[in-house]
Amino acid sequence: MSLKFKNSKRIEGLDRNVWIEFTKLAADPSVVNLGQGLPDISPPSYVKEELSKVALIDSLNQYTRGFVSASGP
Repeated sequence: MSLKFKNSKRIEGLDRNVWIEFTKLAADPSVVNLGQGLPDISPPSYVKEELSKVALIDSLNQYTRGFVSASGP
C-alpha cells in the first residue's frame, strides 16, 4: 500500500527561486561558476582597490533578498 502525500500550500513556489536558476545555469559544462570554490590566485590590483573603496560605504553592507526570481521580485 502506498501513501499519497499532499504538499502544503505554504510551500508552493519554493521550487522557483534565483538559487535554483543559478544552479541550473552553472550545470552547463561551458560555464565557469565563480560563486563557489576557493580561488588559488589573487584578484587583480584594480579589483582589490575598488573593493576597498566600496567596503567603506555604509549603505552597501546588506545581504541580498532571499527567494527573488531571476525575472524580478
